[in-house]
Amino acid sequence: MSTKINETLHIKNFIDQINKADNSRQKTVTIDIEHAKRVRNGLTSLLLLLAEVQSNRTASTTTDISMDGGSFK
Repeated sequence: MSTKINETLHIKNFIDQINKADNSRQKTVTIDIEHAKRVRNGLTSLLLLLAEVQSNRTASTTTDISMDGGSFK
C-alpha cells in the first residue's frame, strides 16, 4: 500500500508545483529528470490500475440474455 501512496505523492507534488507557478504567473516550469521519471511511473501505475479495475467491472457486469422467440411468426 505504501508504494501506491508514494506514487501518488509524486503526482501531487508535481501538481502543486504547477499550481504555484501558475499562481505566481510564471511562464515555465522546470523539473529534473528524476522527478519526471517518478511522475511518469506514478501515472503509469495509476493508469494500469484503472484499466484493471475497468476490465474487472466489465467482466462482472456481463448479462446473458436468451430469447426463445415466443409466439412470433
